[in-house]
Amino acid sequence: MKSLVKYLLFAAILIAGVTLLAVYWTFWKPLPDYSATHNYNQLQDDVQIHWDAYGVPHIYADNLEDLYFSIGHVHAQDRLWQMTLSQMAGEGRLAEFFGEEVVEYDIFQRTIGFWQTAKKMEKSLSDSSRVLLQHYADGVNAYVRNNPDKLPIQFSLVGMQPIRWTVTHTLALARMMAWELNIAWKNELTFAYLGEHLDRDSFAELMPQNKYLSQLLESYSGDSYTASALLPILQIDQKWRHLMQFESFGAGSNAWAVGPGKTQSSYPLLAGDPHLGLSMPGKWYEVHLSWNGRNLSGATLAGSPAVILGQNDSLAWSFTNLMLDDTDFFVEALNPENPREYILDSLAGEPVMDRLQLQRQLIRIRNRPDSVFIRRLTKHGPVVSDIYPDEKLVSDRVVAMRWTGHEVSNEFEALLGMNWAGNMQEFQRHLPSFRVPGQNVIYADKNGNIARFSMARIPLRSGSPVGFRQGWNPDADWQGYVPFDDLPKEVNPPRGWVANANHAISDEEYPYYITIYWEPDSRYNRIRQYLTDRELHSTETFQVMQNDSYSNYAAEMTNQILPVLKRQDDPVFSTVISYLENWEYRYEPSETAATILDVFTLKYSANTFEDEMGEEVYRNFIRFSGLPARILLRLTKNGSAFFDRVDTPETETREEIIVQSMQETIQYLEEEIGSEPFEWRWENLHTLTLKPPLFGEAADEPDAGTALKLIVNNLLSKGPYPARGHGMSVNNGLYRWSDPYAMVLGPSIRRIVDFSDLGKTLSIIPTGQSGNPISEYFGDQTEDWLEGRYKLLYQDSTLFRESTVRTTLLRSDR
Repeated sequence: MKSLVKYLLFAAILIAGVTLLAVYWTFWKPLPDYSATHNYNQLQDDVQIHWDAYGVPHIYADNLEDLYFSIGHVHAQDRLWQMTLSQMAGEGRLAEFFGEEVVEYDIFQRTIGFWQTAKKMEKSLSDSSRVLLQHYADGVNAYVRNNPDKLPIQFSLVGMQPIRWTVTHTLALARMMAWELNIAWKNELTFAYLGEHLDRDSFAELMPQNKYLSQLLESYSGDSYTASALLPILQIDQKWRHLMQFESFGAGSNAWAVGPGKTQSSYPLLAGDPHLGLSMPGKWYEVHLSWNGRNLSGATLAGSPAVILGQNDSLAWSFTNLMLDDTDFFVEALNPENPREYILDSLAGEPVMDRLQLQRQLIRIRNRPDSVFIRRLTKHGPVVSDIYPDEKLVSDRVVAMRWTGHEVSNEFEALLGMNWAGNMQEFQRHLPSFRVPGQNVIYADKNGNIARFSMARIPLRSGSPVGFRQGWNPDADWQGYVPFDDLPKEVNPPRGWVANANHAISDEEYPYYITIYWEPDSRYNRIRQYLTDRELHSTETFQVMQNDSYSNYAAEMTNQILPVLKRQDDPVFSTVISYLENWEYRYEPSETAATILDVFTLKYSANTFEDEMGEEVYRNFIRFSGLPARILLRLTKNGSAFFDRVDTPETETREEIIVQSMQETIQYLEEEIGSEPFEWRWENLHTLTLKPPLFGEAADEPDAGTALKLIVNNLLSKGPYPARGHGMSVNNGLYRWSDPYAMVLGPSIRRIVDFSDLGKTLSIIPTGQSGNPISEYFGDQTEDWLEGRYKLLYQDSTLFRESTVRTTLLRSDR
């Protein structure tokens, strides 16, 4: 990272010292002309792009090929640097442009194999899908070729040119998104790591208390070294995510729909707000597409023409993460006489061997000689222990990772079919093709149907669903996948609503294992309360729900600790007791009780667990805050041996740990925020800064220079802003327990679809449409997003009557 910082610093100083003319060419010239005419010989007919007041393109085309070409054009115009970063990451080419300090990220990316998988997926595309994706790529490249003087300023800072876009890049982007949402592998390593460092009874207390507990304890590994050897992989993944602003340690989402019997308009309503890492620019790029009178609108990813969250003239949908356990680690035994072989089967007499597949990877490094990395694969997948080889492991064992994302599937074709489906039957027909990442779909249509469908490739396993599996034991292999027709779903339930907030969607009777990594029920319980208690809903009530900062988790934890504090004859607690007693459990910027409880919770967690675990193990335990949060509340209710500290001769109780933690909380607040309780407001602790990928991380380095910091903090970033919400509230405001309390993950878009008027949808994104920091559409939606306000996304000719429009003409030059 240091060479990256020095490189960016040098470039930044050059930029800071240039003349006003150079500033004009670097900063102002790249702004697009929204009233321009562009001539392209790839178009069959002319295309009109109407830009609304928020920079959302409304693309009108006579055929699909021209429509998808035009999406490529607008993506390149507004998000080319973001797309280029995804190209470098997907191919594992960061070192080629930024030097040897980022070689480890390239090794990591190439080992996981996004690019290799994308190439296999490309071969399986139907001819029609391949044509549309190629037209999209042609649109990207045509814009870049015809506008060489309008490259975003980030290219000047780095000193590079755009990379030609291909169909493979779009597919690699989809797999990287799937990896971003893969929660299971990180939790799997964390549990395994805890199992190596705790006694069996302590380990059992931390595990989910469900029907799988006895099987999970079978995976208890005692003194095994495997998870510890793999822990650097988890750490490099986290570093890469920080670099790219892919915060997904608690990735989740909310989505719900109500049928016509529960709305004021007698038409269905649907709402969705996926929770992802927040960066500058944001994840989503909104579009409205019109093709021969058929309309489609919603959120796309820059780099793919598919509408991922959206609606058409008949139906609408939103996604939530299934939290699927779609990854397993297989310990492979190497042949002691030939390290290029590993044991396939050791149970049938003479061991059956197979050769490791070797793939030579050439890594180009800026200003350094090229490096060669050998990617090894077994039948179960890539050898991930090669990312950070550990001598105690690699002498006779390696670890391979099997992930459903390594297998060919056709998510683009599934989305394409869903995008243009005319009814629920057509929509459902395309769901089986969407397999990675595992998702819930919340659905509604103009005929009054509402539904929740699951889309996933769910592995069938034997034995414990969690823990390292023996690669030499055929019984440990996946035994196929759960049939699509057996996946959980709800269609038009009698209660009149469907919802998901990453909570458990299967009960104890469901015959298949999906995951143990469900999110706590706090968000879902609040959504259910709203949908159940209110007889009729409207877009106004949905807006209130999406911006709700109430936390069921906070209410439960507060009710556990208040009686303990009240029993203490200590006046130091009187102030915090007063705030907590009068709190309505909302994480609003002005709330003081919110700050008290959250600081307390982190102190309470450390005092409960760190002495048994040790500093390093505890640091990894809290890496994904959902784990310690739910465990801590359960142990607080039920009691635990963890409350007795092992580093003291006395026997501590739960009550003593609560008292100690609140004393430390008060001391922390007085020293870090202010001596007066009115200074302890949530807004003084919980803030959001929207930073750019790559540059944001570089500017945070200790040796980053003033010029780089000025450019990043004042031009490429937005904030800090006071931020409402909490990781357990519907309005998610998640922060890292390992680096509190800055918000890093939340609603990446909010959408509300009213079927009484499909021509207008309520939506808002946390940043803006453009990735150009000088653009009027760079961060122009941030304050509305923070304050819970919405804009209108038009999907019909109402746009031209109610909004100011500028028009770009893409002219066929045939």
